[in-house]
Amino acid sequence: MAQHRSPAFQDRSQDPEATVVIRSGGSPTAPAGHDPEATVVIRSGGNPTAPAGHDPEATVVIPAARIAAARKPEAVMPAAARRAAPAPPVTARKPEAAPPVAARRAAPAPPVTARKPEAAPPVAARRAAPAPPVAARRADPAPPAAAGRPEAARPATAATTSWPTNRSIGEETVRLTVPAARGPRLDEAATQVIPRPEADTQALPRLEADTRLIPRPEADTQVLPRLEAQETQVIRLPAAPVPVRPTPAPTAGPVRPAPTAAPVPAPVPAPTAGPADAPGPDSRPEFAAAAVLAGLAGVAGQLVPHGGVRVLLLLVLIGAGPGAAAMSFATVRNRLTAWALATALSLSLAVAPAVLTLWLHIWHPAAALGALAAATLLTGAVRAVRLSRAGVRWSRPGRSGPAEPPADRLRTVLPLVTLPAAATLWIITLVRTSPSAIDSYGMSASLGVPFLIALGLLGLGFGFELFGRARPLVLTAGILAVPAIMQGTVPILSGTIEYAWTYKHLGVVELIRDHGHLIDSTDIYQQWPGFFAVMALLSHVSGLDPISFAAWSSLVCMLVNLLMTAALLRQFTANRRVVALAALLTQLAMWVDIGYFSPQGYVYPLMLAFWLIVVRWLTGAPTGHITRFPRAGRLRAWLTRDMPDRPEPARATRLWAAAAATVVYAAIVVSHQLTPVMMMVPLVGLSVLGVLRPRLLTVVLGVVLLGFLAPRMGSVNSQYQIFDFDLFANASGNASTWSTPEQEFSALVARCLALGLWAAALLTVWRARHRLGTVLVAALLAYLPITTLAGGSYGGEAIYRVYAFSLPFTALLVATLWAGGNPRPGRLLTAGSGLLVAVLMFAGLQGLQGQLRVHLVGRGDITAAEHLYAHATPGAGIILVAPNFPTKLKANYGSYNRGHVSVDISLIGDPYFTGNLNSSRLADIKQYIEAMNHPVDYLVVSESMERQTDYFGTLPHGSFASLEQGLRASPDWKVFYDAPGVTIFQLVR
Repeated sequence: MAQHRSPAFQDRSQDPEATVVIRSGGSPTAPAGHDPEATVVIRSGGNPTAPAGHDPEATVVIPAARIAAARKPEAVMPAAARRAAPAPPVTARKPEAAPPVAARRAAPAPPVTARKPEAAPPVAARRAAPAPPVAARRADPAPPAAAGRPEAARPATAATTSWPTNRSIGEETVRLTVPAARGPRLDEAATQVIPRPEADTQALPRLEADTRLIPRPEADTQVLPRLEAQETQVIRLPAAPVPVRPTPAPTAGPVRPAPTAAPVPAPVPAPTAGPADAPGPDSRPEFAAAAVLAGLAGVAGQLVPHGGVRVLLLLVLIGAGPGAAAMSFATVRNRLTAWALATALSLSLAVAPAVLTLWLHIWHPAAALGALAAATLLTGAVRAVRLSRAGVRWSRPGRSGPAEPPADRLRTVLPLVTLPAAATLWIITLVRTSPSAIDSYGMSASLGVPFLIALGLLGLGFGFELFGRARPLVLTAGILAVPAIMQGTVPILSGTIEYAWTYKHLGVVELIRDHGHLIDSTDIYQQWPGFFAVMALLSHVSGLDPISFAAWSSLVCMLVNLLMTAALLRQFTANRRVVALAALLTQLAMWVDIGYFSPQGYVYPLMLAFWLIVVRWLTGAPTGHITRFPRAGRLRAWLTRDMPDRPEPARATRLWAAAAATVVYAAIVVSHQLTPVMMMVPLVGLSVLGVLRPRLLTVVLGVVLLGFLAPRMGSVNSQYQIFDFDLFANASGNASTWSTPEQEFSALVARCLALGLWAAALLTVWRARHRLGTVLVAALLAYLPITTLAGGSYGGEAIYRVYAFSLPFTALLVATLWAGGNPRPGRLLTAGSGLLVAVLMFAGLQGLQGQLRVHLVGRGDITAAEHLYAHATPGAGIILVAPNFPTKLKANYGSYNRGHVSVDISLIGDPYFTGNLNSSRLADIKQYIEAMNHPVDYLVVSESMERQTDYFGTLPHGSFASLEQGLRASPDWKVFYDAPGVTIFQLVR
């Protein structure tokens, strides 16, 4: 057996069956008496340069018994003596010398019958003969172990275990199992030997999904590097340069069975330290077909007569079409990630034709959407044809992740009972409840005990499924139930848009739809037209007013957010339980209602998609060292310690990912003021640490942000007073004090939920303080946006945007602490987890809908507002007693309250009237309004305003009744509009 004791690789002219030895050089951690040059034999057949007759099938020899021999002190020479002594010739160990390489190559192949099944031929004879044909070798029974090697025998009950370690050398994977061993591990530089094939080696059949281990005992061996008991090493065998189609097994004889000396248990999956896109089938044909269908939906959306159907078809085009066409060019094998990217790219690309045609004054909505549909349809059709000709076929989605072991009957059956029961109770409560029954403590208290039981059953079922079998479909059903309850209940009950301040967005959409260009350069909504332009396209082509479909915005946005959140969390961990629990926590703790009909509702899923791209393709452990600033280098090394290694994407892949991130970010910049600024802060942090690559991306995105924001900075600063650098005051929100028990209860519950999640996430970071790199990216994305509060309160809204921004990453850290450990706790702990989920959902609902009595907008208010904007004198002033009325809901909203376009004028908003407003103040009210110098003035009084002042305690009870009676009796005022619940007065001049 020729051995080359040199670290250099053998030349191509060498015998392809010769052995290459790679030495460890003597590990300092090796035990006393251990041979530092001990070897492991791993054979790879199928060498394309092998001589004729060589077995094309890949083979692996596992010298299991040699490991045992290597551990026996009497069988091992001391390392020092062995190094001093010259290496004995190979022939000293065998009765016959091996002939030269050339003689072996020239020798003809002996017939298969020359091999005796009852005994193995001498080694030299075996080496002198070339490998017999595959069929002949498979037909022969496995030769027994040499008689002269009793120490290599292994008991039949020897345990072997497995542990996966990836060695990427080629395409085919062989899983090698090492016998359970005790003793210290060798150093990482331990020796490996790649030997030449021998005639008595058993050939592995072609490896399929289930890998078999075929060990052959030998006498001289070395322990595999860094393998322990219960560990398996995965080695990829080199693939041939030209792919070879699999051939059927030969029929000359049965395949030689694997030795059965020791049973091999199933390999234990390794925990995922970093993200990975689970490998799957090529999804490009799927997206090509989706692009064709979305294009057809866009065309049909302009032809069908029914407005509601047209809206749905056009939403399919805007939400999936352009992105599906783009993804038909990209190979992203994880379907969850791919569909999230397709949706985000569609929403981003839809902004371009809307905004460009608006800015260029070539507003033709039907032509713009028609061109978008045609381009999507044509691209999808061309890609489908080309992929079909290239042999790329559509494949069905496979199972996500490894199968879970069976759970006990209770964990299996209970979720299938509790989740439908919770949905049934929720529907029953909806049927029994009317909007007028909502009291001051919000939706949860008003829906009664059956609704609370439904929350408990939902949480209990989800908890038992999460720590039971964790079936993806059941987990998904439990997660989808949360937005259905939290965001779907109000539209079902009332049928109107929630929140009075939402209606001003309808007026901007109608203005762009009707005029096709921007009118007021001081209107902050018109300065960021992305969302409004897309909705104007949808409204114009469908023929429906935005008020017809805006009520369902929260539910639709939260479902899109769920897709983006799950795909983003999947980049951090492959643990199905952690991803599911974090996605659920993100949904149930979103009490700020980020998805209502608004620009921030449109850009929030785009923000999640942006971080998905960055985390998946543009981040990694920092490379290089900081030599100029040693302290900064030590700080970075501490922060990035044990950061999971990610597969380095190709340069072209990284550039395409950076381009996609830029497109998404640009769509956010032209749609919302605050979101891109908050995104820039952690982006700069990742760039400074060297985690973001390329760092030039931060510069490019900063130029995009400043180039758009700089000309508009004056209008933002005049309205929101940014750059006041009062961090604690800005963190207090827009309700720093509580005047009623109802407000205090809802505020305390919401704040406890937010602070509890932030604290639990900090606990996760603290537990990982010795390996901060494992949580660094999530922690930076969760907590760095808080620093933006130093720039301003954004009208009291900044703290709520910070919370919504950090919530997915906070939920990830909490879920890692909660479900990242024991996957099967006891039933008591499982039930406790389920009840805790129910309590958290109640807290999220209380924070979201605790003020539902105030937030509900009745149809009477909407009718009165439409009448006001249809019949009021242009240039007039519209004054509200309290800011809880649907104003600016029509395209002509800019004709009123000039100089106060973006903010409603309300008497309660002025400290001069807060706490004291009744019929005794009529003279003060008249003087206050006349000072505004409007030609005509209107004063709106409604029951919804009274509910707001009662809830927040800004006026004593009975103030509205006194004020309305005084206005009706005063000669200075006359009734302009009167309906149940709403009265509009006009000032007489």
